[in-house]
Amino acid sequence: MKLKNNLLYSLTVLFVLVTVQSFAQKKYTIASLSYMGSSNAKYLEPDTDVTSDCGYLSANISLPIVLNKKTAIVTGIRGNNWTLDYKPEENWPTSYYSLGLTLGVNHKFSDKNSLLFVILPKMNSDFQNLNSDAFQFGFLTTYSIHKNENFLWKLGMYYNSESYGAFVVPIFGLDWDLNDKLNFKGNLPIYGNLNYQLNERLSSGLGYVALVSSYNFSHLNNDYYTSRFAIEPYLYADVKLFKNTYFNVKAGYAISRKYPIYDKDDKIDWQLSFIKFGDDREQLNSVIDSGVFFEFGLAYKIDIVED
Repeated sequence: MKLKNNLLYSLTVLFVLVTVQSFAQKKYTIASLSYMGSSNAKYLEPDTDVTSDCGYLSANISLPIVLNKKTAIVTGIRGNNWTLDYKPEENWPTSYYSLGLTLGVNHKFSDKNSLLFVILPKMNSDFQNLNSDAFQFGFLTTYSIHKNENFLWKLGMYYNSESYGAFVVPIFGLDWDLNDKLNFKGNLPIYGNLNYQLNERLSSGLGYVALVSSYNFSHLNNDYYTSRFAIEPYLYADVKLFKNTYFNVKAGYAISRKYPIYDKDDKIDWQLSFIKFGDDREQLNSVIDSGVFFEFGLAYKIDIVED
C-alpha cells in the first residue's frame, strides 16, 4: 500500500481522532479492539459509601481507498459499548452503545497541502428500542500544511449533533518528528500524544484525550439522555507481538468526568469545545467523582511505503 506523505499524515491523524488508537509513526491502523475500565468510582453527591464500576469497549475498522496520487476515499466502521451502574439509583440503563460509519475524501493540492473532509453518522442509545432519536450526524474537516518531512500542521473543525445540542470543536493539529525516536501528534484540544520509540518492538509515551459523547434512552419513552465527558491524561506502552499485531496498555486518571442524565427536552444552545452556551439543565442522577482507569487493546497495523 503506497501513499504520499501528506495523505499518510492526514489519514493517520483522522483515525487517531476517531479511534484514539494510532500510536506508531509510519504505520496505519487497519483494525483495533480495546477495553477501558475504572472500578470503585465514588460519588460526590450524595455523600455515600456506594461505588460504581465503569467500562468502555471499543472496536474500529478503517481502510483508505486510493483513487490516484492526489485523492483517496476514507472509509470505516466503528462501535463502542459503555457500561455504568448508576448507583445509588437503580432505575437507569446500565449499558449504552454507539455504531457509526466513516466516509470521506482526502485530496492533495500539492506535495505540501491537502484537504480532508469526512462525515461521521452514528446511532447512540441504549439500543433497547432503537429509533431515529438515536441518530447523530457529525463531520470533520482539516486543511494540512506539510512544512517538511518532519513537521505538519493543520487547521480544521469537528461538529456533531449531540443529544443535548450542537457540539463544535475548532482544531489545531500537529504531527512533529522531534528526532528519530520522539514524535508528537495532536488534534488540539481533543487529544495529544508524545511517543518515544525505544526499539523496533516497543514504544511508550504519554498523552491525553478529551472525550465527549451522548446517548439516547430508547426504552424510557425517549424521555431522557445521558452524556459522557472526561479529560483523561495517561501513560502507555505499545508492544509489537508479531507481524502487524500490537498490544497496548494505558494507565491514567479521568479528570472532571461527568456522566449526567437529563430530560430529553433539557438542552443547551450549543457547545464550543469545553464551553457550553445556554446551559441551565437539571441533572437527574448522582454526581460521580474523578478516578483512575486502565485500558488494554490490540491493533493490526501496516507499514506505509512511501513513493
